Amino acid sequence: MKKIIVLILIPFVLFAYKVDILTWKTHYTFYQFLKDNKLPVSIYYNLKPNIKRKLRHILTGEKIFILKNNNSFKQALIPIDANNQLQIIKINNNYITKIVPIIYDTFQKKAQIIIKHYLNYDVYKTTGSMLLSRKLIAIFNDKINFRKIPKNTKITIIYNEKTRFGKVKNIKILFASVSNRYYHYEAFLNPYDNKYYDQNARSLRGMFLPAPLKYKRISSYFGMRLHPILHVWRMHDGIDYVNKIGTPIHAVADGKIIYKGWIRGYGKSVEIKHKDGYMTLYAHLHSWPRGIYVGKWVKQGQVIGYLGDTGLSTGPHLHFGVMHYGRWINPLKIKNSARITLWGKKRKKFLSYIKKFAKEQNIALALK
Repeated sequence: MKKIIVLILIPFVLFAYKVDILTWKTHYTFYQFLKDNKLPVSIYYNLKPNIKRKLRHILTGEKIFILKNNNSFKQALIPIDANNQLQIIKINNNYITKIVPIIYDTFQKKAQIIIKHYLNYDVYKTTGSMLLSRKLIAIFNDKINFRKIPKNTKITIIYNEKTRFGKVKNIKILFASVSNRYYHYEAFLNPYDNKYYDQNARSLRGMFLPAPLKYKRISSYFGMRLHPILHVWRMHDGIDYVNKIGTPIHAVADGKIIYKGWIRGYGKSVEIKHKDGYMTLYAHLHSWPRGIYVGKWVKQGQVIGYLGDTGLSTGPHLHFGVMHYGRWINPLKIKNSARITLWGKKRKKFLSYIKKFAKEQNIALALK
């Protein structure tokens, strides 16, 4: 009898509630959201600093869900990044905040593309996705010049498409192959380190990014030169990349920050220690982003500073240096000299994974 009463009551409870869906607009703020819903500003001030920062950068077009009971606020869900959302709950006259995961729908898809025109067009025509071609280029960037990809090149992609309320939020490529009469490349996403390797456990990308920033030109190369300020011949232990002040500087490889501060003629600088005896120097910086400190581990591509003009400098540029076992080397040579291959247990684990994946997806592995 109790079960029957519960089932009868549920519809009446649900009818008392309604869900409003708000689309976050350009220049809309969290303060305005609180004001529009008659919520206290103390909700914001009681949040942790990192959550406050994320609330200042909510993406335009995000969907905000507000649960109301007879037009009285009860709960809200606000996405703050790709994986998490801020939940605000009203209990009596108190407000509780939590960080909860965003729930996505994930679909695995397979696409086979024949290049007839150019990559972006043919991938979009086949899959309806502009993001997919950008992901593919990022994977094979060190191997293939997609601007000159031969006609009739065959591309196979297996990927997960993450959606929320019917809108694609992200795409993750699990496998991709690019094949023509000149070359054949395969890439598997390693679920254990989230990087791409070929069928023989060799990384598709070098240990280092080609450059630590987007630059306009190189003003000075590695080697002996006449110093532009001191006017003496001396060794230039790096490369000078020119761009405007404030250009983001990225760590060229995973590593640990071992120095952040002022270095004589280098001005504001950052030094990062990497594996296999490598260390990189980023000098003449204008400033550093928050959260950059000695002892912090950073990922390849993470912003560690902004281009500046500090120290002995004739104009805005980045001095980028690479040291290998205590000796400065030419940064332009590290792209090809430092490549990653999995060995030992990591290799065995990865090869076991791709064999299982290939069998499930009916892929013929070209092992060497």
